[in-house]
Amino acid sequence: MAIWAWMQPVDKMWKVISDSRKGTILVYDEKSDLVLEKKGLSPEAVLLIEKHFLDVVATKMAESKTDNLQVATVTKSRYEYNYMYA
Repeated sequence: MAIWAWMQPVDKMWKVISDSRKGTILVYDEKSDLVLEKKGLSPEAVLLIEKHFLDVVATKMAESKTDNLQVATVTKSRYEYNYMYA
């Protein structure tokens, strides 16, 4: 399971939770409301979305061992998101 912070052009941050073992991608808005739910994806499809989309537009967050949704550290993305092209 991976947690991503996806900054929106209107200064709002969405949370994306991707799980290649379960084949799910969940997108939550800043109010923790579910915006998008994709189920039944193959592990390869989830990894492809993580590699070619989320790694570009979002920042991967590391989970804490005590609480699944608490953010412990931030790992820097390889690419910098440019708001000019949003």
